[in-house]
Amino acid sequence: CGSTEFVGESDVMDTWMDSSITCAVHAGWPDNFDHRLLPADLQPNGYDIIRTWDYYLMVRHIALFGYAPYKTVLINGMVRGTDGRMMHKSYGNYVALREVLDKYGADAFRLWAATGATTGSDIRFRWEDVDFNWRFLTKLWNAARFIMLEAGTDMRFDREPRLSLLDKWIISLLEELTLKVTESMENFDFMGASTAIRDFTWHVFCDDYLEAVKYRLKSGNENDKYAARYTLHEVLLRILLLLAPFAPYITDEIYSRFYSQMTGIKSIHLAKWPSAKADRIDKEAIAKGDVIIKVIKSMRRAKAKARIPLNAPIPKAVIYTKAYKELLSNHMQDIIGTLKIQNLIVTDDGNGEEKVEGYPEIKFTIIKHS
Repeated sequence: CGSTEFVGESDVMDTWMDSSITCAVHAGWPDNFDHRLLPADLQPNGYDIIRTWDYYLMVRHIALFGYAPYKTVLINGMVRGTDGRMMHKSYGNYVALREVLDKYGADAFRLWAATGATTGSDIRFRWEDVDFNWRFLTKLWNAARFIMLEAGTDMRFDREPRLSLLDKWIISLLEELTLKVTESMENFDFMGASTAIRDFTWHVFCDDYLEAVKYRLKSGNENDKYAARYTLHEVLLRILLLLAPFAPYITDEIYSRFYSQMTGIKSIHLAKWPSAKADRIDKEAIAKGDVIIKVIKSMRRAKAKARIPLNAPIPKAVIYTKAYKELLSNHMQDIIGTLKIQNLIVTDDGNGEEKVEGYPEIKFTIIKHS
């Protein structure tokens, strides 16, 4: 539907005559009219057709049905070319949608649109931004494959596991994410919601937690493995549910392969929106877990800087701290297992060569030779 005009020999037909009845048509009118779907909850459109579409919808539906066709109008921004001007063929800045879909797929394009600008603002098209979202979805796909290969596809957990500090850390952050995304979606802040999901998934879940839990899947005791498997599936499933409105195809593909049989719901798009469990937000676990994660990340960078392959062992490492000595001593195994340290010492006596990002009071030294 649009404002295009069909020019005949003697008349002009304004095609808004059918656009002005779309809310009713979406509700099945006239043959299969479902009165529960009218008024529509949401009427989205660009600011260029507020007068034509929104006004025409209102006038015609009131005339036919006696009430408004929609509850809320959401005004979207417009797509601009790479030069910042409105995208138009005559400007030479036009990119065909099919070209984008053929190269990157619909999910990457949808996610680009959601993360590219705040609701109602114009968005400038850039190939590199679509590519960035495509790489994120590739990261998600690879993470899901790893979890299924290493943590297994049997998600029948018959008991609550005894969670480690980092398990509680990621689950607490997951519940905070769910609260934020839900609030953002209710306020039509699609950029805030989608960006929060992407950042959490890519950096917190994949880069931090997944790397810190790999050793437990391979060499941990029975409870360590059980708790790691439980947490990985808990977090991945929630991510898929939150991301589904923005990336409907890849989320449903992963869900249908690994979770539909367990949940008994065939498609992720038939599942309920997740409810955040505020009682699972452990602020102390968030604070302490952040220390462990930052130590691991800083030591991983130092390991690479020392030209020690990430899969190779570190003969010896010393962490120097007074404020966090007890915390790091109690959770040495996460640091040892993730970084493959053969001999780790935590002491409050001395001074290290490297600082931990965000915690300058924690220093460390990596010793390449034992």
